[in-house]
Amino acid sequence: MRKENRPGAPWLWNAGAALTAAAGAAALLTGDRPMHWFAAVCLFLTAAALLAAREGFMHHYVQPLLRLQRLLEEGRPAAELRDGADAPQDLAGAVTEAAAARLGEMERQLQALQSAADARAQHAVRRELTLELCRSALPQVLRDSPATATFSMAGSVEEAPRLSCTFYDYFFIDPGLLCIMVGQAPGGGMAEALFMVVAQTTIRSRLRMGRSLVETMADVNAQLYDQGAKQALCALVGTLNTANGMFTYVNAGCALPLLMRNGERYEWLEAPVYAAVGLNENVSYRSMQLRLRQGDRLFLQTAGLGATENAEGVPFEKQELRAVLNRSRGKARSPEEILRFTADEAAAYCQSDADRVGYAALVLEYRKGDKELAHCEVPAVPAAAGEVTAFLNKRFADNGIQRRYYARVAVLVDELFALCCRACAEGSSVIIECGIAPDGQSVTIRISAPLDGTDPLADPPEGVAEHAVAFIEDQAEYLTFKPGDGRDTLTAVCFLENDAAE
Repeated sequence: MRKENRPGAPWLWNAGAALTAAAGAAALLTGDRPMHWFAAVCLFLTAAALLAAREGFMHHYVQPLLRLQRLLEEGRPAAELRDGADAPQDLAGAVTEAAAARLGEMERQLQALQSAADARAQHAVRRELTLELCRSALPQVLRDSPATATFSMAGSVEEAPRLSCTFYDYFFIDPGLLCIMVGQAPGGGMAEALFMVVAQTTIRSRLRMGRSLVETMADVNAQLYDQGAKQALCALVGTLNTANGMFTYVNAGCALPLLMRNGERYEWLEAPVYAAVGLNENVSYRSMQLRLRQGDRLFLQTAGLGATENAEGVPFEKQELRAVLNRSRGKARSPEEILRFTADEAAAYCQSDADRVGYAALVLEYRKGDKELAHCEVPAVPAAAGEVTAFLNKRFADNGIQRRYYARVAVLVDELFALCCRACAEGSSVIIECGIAPDGQSVTIRISAPLDGTDPLADPPEGVAEHAVAFIEDQAEYLTFKPGDGRDTLTAVCFLENDAAE
């Protein structure tokens, strides 16, 4: 037990009263004068006052402080401390009231911290569950088949501090018909993620049941609207006929796609955008069609990518998106590399990570492996001429055309390649495309290279280059030069000798 050692402890008051009373008794016993009697009475009264003061001090100060100590040691709440303040106007009451106020403030701070910690934990759990639902909407890897050789494809979901419910998907409806889609449910909660997964699954199942794209979108819209969830799915859903490159799609509230035609520039597909799925009761969807050719690329994206803003508040879509894609359009880049390049550029464009918006994107490259059209990309150096010759030999062999029928075309391409190499900067590359007519009577050669907008066939220097240009102009039925953004294009059309095919 702790020893009390505080001013005003009971033994000090008792000792003082005892000494005063003893002095009064001594004065009474040792003297018989009235003065001694008066002194004795005063001393006795002083002793009584000391005892009374002791009781008052104990009642008003010591006992309340002892109660305060006990309550503090027992960890009682601030309300009980206030109830224990018998006389707030006294010092002990004031101390108790101050202690109670301080403890009450500490309790409120602890409660606020606990509430904030609980809210953060709940938010983290909800975010993780939402992300898990969104991940469940992502596709499985397609099995290898003859149809998968006709295209190259990649998708990505970019997460951000501002959570968004986005997905991309692809699957075969039948062995020759591929479905691709990107979508987003506006909002970033579990309810939106669940709605997104339900809508995506419903679209999948309807298409696999044999419903057309337009019928599927109309049916799914009506079904989701009738559920009364008051939510929507912004989605672009398309089907690719892998045999002929026909791409049919419906844009239900999603961002506009971009198309790159065989190495040219990316351009917006300015097609109608219909209401998001589940938003309105009756929507008349219409499908759009375009035929993809060898090397064409489609870029599909949800709204988050284009909505990313810079420090001036200008959306990425308005200023940079198409330019970024055109900087990444080299045929040597895979769809995965294009997505990564675009994501990095969008992140650099954004003012801060906190302002980034999550999105989904998908790149589809149609590369039907037919015999009529193919390309190769080689370094812009004369030593690569052998690769070009080997490429041409294979193209013509695949089309059943014998060497003697295309020999002069091979020489023409070799001369064109040499002229381009002279005009290209060090470290550049040249793309050679070879298109053979279905009847085997003609061939189209297209060469793309960074020539700074200068036609290498115009005003050639005297000597070998001059003779090469004369040979090319004599052998080609058609020649054209088209300057471009970053790459310029030379096109030559030649007829093959005799009937060619055997």
